[in-house]
Parts: sequence; C-alpha cells; structure tokens
Amino acid sequence: MNIKQYISTIVILLAVLSLSIIGCERIDPVIPPDTTIPTLKIGIIQPAHSYTTFSQGAETARVQINDNGGVLGMPVEFISRNNQLMADAPPTPEASINAAKELIDMEDVFALLGPVRSTMAIEVAPIAQQAQRLMLPGSSGSNVTESGDYVFLITVPNPFQGKVMASFAMNPDELGATTAATIYEEGDAYSTDLVHAFEAAFMELKGEIVHSGSYSPGEMSFTTLLSDIQNTTPDVIFCPGPQPEVPLLINEVRQLGIDTPFLGGSAWDDRERFLGILEDSTVLDGSYYPTNFSVATQDADVQEFVHSYMELYGSPPDGIAASGYDVMRLLARAIETADSLDPVAVRNAFAEVKDYKGATFISYYDANRHPVKSLAIQTIQNGKVEHYKIVEP
Repeated sequence: MNIKQYISTIVILLAVLSLSIIGCERIDPVIPPDTTIPTLKIGIIQPAHSYTTFSQGAETARVQINDNGGVLGMPVEFISRNNQLMADAPPTPEASINAAKELIDMEDVFALLGPVRSTMAIEVAPIAQQAQRLMLPGSSGSNVTESGDYVFLITVPNPFQGKVMASFAMNPDELGATTAATIYEEGDAYSTDLVHAFEAAFMELKGEIVHSGSYSPGEMSFTTLLSDIQNTTPDVIFCPGPQPEVPLLINEVRQLGIDTPFLGGSAWDDRERFLGILEDSTVLDGSYYPTNFSVATQDADVQEFVHSYMELYGSPPDGIAASGYDVMRLLARAIETADSLDPVAVRNAFAEVKDYKGATFISYYDANRHPVKSLAIQTIQNGKVEHYKIVEP
C-alpha cells in the first residue's frame, strides 16, 4: 500500500467514525422519557363480608371519573383494606384502626372512604382528623363527625331517620301507632343512636315508648326480650340493627304469633344479606325501613348511576352503593373546585357543597357536616324490597 492509499484509508475510517458519533448523538434524544402519570390514591375501608356494595358504588364512580380524564388529570387509584376478618363476626374497631393507619402512614392516601358502620367510623375519625385526611364514611351515626372538620357524612344522618320513621309510624294515614317498642344491638353506636333519635321524636309527637330492649351481637334466640315486648303489646316495633340478628328476631316474633309491624333503619339496605338470612324472606313482609336512595327515582343522574352500576355488577344498586358512588364523586368535585390537592382547600370546598346531584341529591351540609337530603322509605313485600315513598327534609 503506497502512502496515498494509506492516507485515503485513514480518511475513510475517520469519516465513518465521525458519522457513527453523530448518529449516536441523534439517537439519544429519541429515547422515550419516563412518562409515568401520578395517580390520586384513595383508601377504602371495606368489610369483606358485609355492605360490599359500598365499594362497588365507589368503583362505579371511579370508572366514570377515569374515563373522563381523572381528577386534575390524574387517574384515581383505590387501595382497599378489610376490617371484617371473620365472615360470621362484624368488623372490629382494632381492624378498622389498623386499616386506617396503614392506608395513611404506609400508602399515603389522599382521603379515606369508609368505614361503613358507625361504631368503626367513630374509632377511625380521630386518626383521619389528626392526619388531615378527609374521611367520608358510609355510616349515619350523628356523633361520627364529632372528631373534627375533616369528617363528613354522606348518607342521611340518624336524627332525620329517626324523626321520619317516628312520624311515619304515628301518621294515621300510614300505621297510626300510638305506642312503640324499640330494640338495639348492644355496643353498636349506629343502632343505639338511631333508637334514641326515634324515641325522642316519637315521644315529642305524644307517642309512648312501652319497652326498650337489646340483644348481643351473634345472638340467635331472643326469648326473654320478645316475652317482655309481647306483654306490652306495642303498635310498632322499631329495630334498626343489621343482619343477621334482625331477620332472625323478626322470624321468632312471627313464630310467637305476633303480627306487629317492624320498622328498621338504613342498615337494612344491605339487601343481599339481609334478605338472604332466612329461607323464606316473606316473613319480613309488611316491614318498612329508610334509605337515602331509591332505584325507582326517574331522574337522569340517578338512572345514569343505576345503568353504570348494573353494567359493572349485573344487579340493581342499593342505598349502600349509592353512598359509595356519591362519596367518590363528591370528593372528585371538591378537588376540582379547589384546583389543588391542598387538604385545607379541598376540605373547605367539600363543606361548601350545594345542590349536588348524583345517585342522591344533597342540598347542603349543615354545621355538623351532616348532609341535608331526602329520605326514601322502602317496604318488604313478597320477600323483596319495594319503593314506598320519598320524604323531603
């Protein structure tokens, strides 16, 4: 190889190397950057074996929200924890507290949806308040919100439930009662609170409470309690506790030949389980209970919820599902109104909710952070729930 050929070879090699370097420089900017979108993490405290439609209602709202671009451009992510460790036992305060602490301290969720039952919500509320996390339970106990201004009810509060059911019982065009017996579950904040509200309203209307008794969670026989009630011959029996005890109690009452009408509370609206305790649920016929939602409401927003829920779960929603749906939509609305994730700004926006329309209608929140909203009275006929009437606040 002569010198000219040698130099030519060197020049060609340098040119190739130069092009390679330029090519690499051109490739680098094409490497896609990290495009991970942050999510809005929301914690749900959901019993595994009861009131499961609460999280299903919330999930219906989450799907709708994410399909429409999320909240402030962020998709909503649910992180759930179970507070009912045994199928044949109710949720426990300890499991509820542990769930809340894990969701807040370890998962750093922005807000808590749940717990559903008032007894558990009362235990969790101080934790949420201290951490400045909005807590939006599915419960209706009047004292759930006493822990502080980050706790808001979604369903109709017990004072209004009790007043409506007392008026319904005494209305001469309805049951025309003048005497009533009440039954509550020992240690259950919800049924105790609701019985007190019913009794106060009933006596204010000049009715007489002829007996007030209780049963223990898990109790299967109610002989002594029912014997005492039978001796007082009340016109109605108000028993707002949950399943499985209440259906068993009503069945035992009917076996004694007592045909006194039963009135319940919103806890009865865990329909699948409440109506699934007895082999023949027609035993419950002629009973009435309140809830914050009726599937029969022919309103576009209500029917949108019903349609979306049935697409996901294949069965009509109940009042528990409506609470879960509304709580997620209200939370998203408050964040969008605040235009930030600042906890104080979002809390303030939530407190200013007015004329909300979703599965239910909320006029506004009162000073106790209780929603002012209508109540639907349902009845049980032929072993199934039927809509009876709407009562406005």
